[in-house]
Amino acid sequence: MDINQHIIQSIQAQAQSLLNMAGQDRNDYQSTVDLIDSMSGKLIFTGMGKSGIIARKLAATYSSTGIPSFFVHPGEAYHGDLGMIEANDVLFAISNSGHTPELLNLLQYSRTEKVIGLSQSHDSALAQFSTVHLECKVDKEICPLNLAPTTSTTAALVMGDAICAALMELRKFSQDDFAKFHPGGTLGRSLLTKAKDVMIAEVPMVHPEDGLHEVLLRISEGRLGLVVVGTTSDVQGVITDGDIRRAMASSSNPNALVAAEMGTKTPIFIDEQMGVSEMDKLFREKKIITVLVGSPQQLKGVVQFYDIHG
Repeated sequence: MDINQHIIQSIQAQAQSLLNMAGQDRNDYQSTVDLIDSMSGKLIFTGMGKSGIIARKLAATYSSTGIPSFFVHPGEAYHGDLGMIEANDVLFAISNSGHTPELLNLLQYSRTEKVIGLSQSHDSALAQFSTVHLECKVDKEICPLNLAPTTSTTAALVMGDAICAALMELRKFSQDDFAKFHPGGTLGRSLLTKAKDVMIAEVPMVHPEDGLHEVLLRISEGRLGLVVVGTTSDVQGVITDGDIRRAMASSSNPNALVAAEMGTKTPIFIDEQMGVSEMDKLFREKKIITVLVGSPQQLKGVVQFYDIHG
């Protein structure tokens, strides 16, 4: 048995099942999105077993995009947690078969009648309880026995995520909005940290007529591997260590070089409000390690690639 080939084929099979499902789709996503967008309460996800795990993940995703959401276990709800569900909430119930007894019990006694059901058939019992029902039917599971929930749980997750993405688009959920719900960790830092937070304000400067010795001295003192030509209100260029080596190699009289003859005369400037992720993208696309903050008429500082990856 070729394990590598088997796994690749399983991945391809899941992908093809999703494409087949999309091609035969007959769901009312507009009503689904409208129901969530117009709700005055919370979005409560529920499901048993593997469907419950998918429901938990979706609850976390929707919460992180500004939609108050949480997961309720059907069995626990039936034994005391029903009080968590209020009349103005929307239930998002997931069941592959659509006939899960614990889930149907929850729906029968729930205080809200607004239900989004997701199962493999519009003819399921879950569909009968649903305000809007989403059919999520796949060709087969990738389990060799066609029994273990694999492709079906992937499909439910994909469908739930797609609805969330549509809501984000509808609500014009921005990167700044996302940052408010992710203040910690690497992701939070990349969204909340701006150029002004990481820039070095003390930038070494030289005049255009300064010679090679002065340029080398200022670069050494500044310890940034660069020097700016001009003034903070009149930036005429930037010289890096590499620029100096290239200028010396191409000059017949290196000692006669002046700052105006070295480096780039069109350095890249960014706004002080640019975020870390945008800066990282700029550094990688332009294949540079340094950008200036502000404008040629108002230099505020410098940010280097290492400043945002330190």
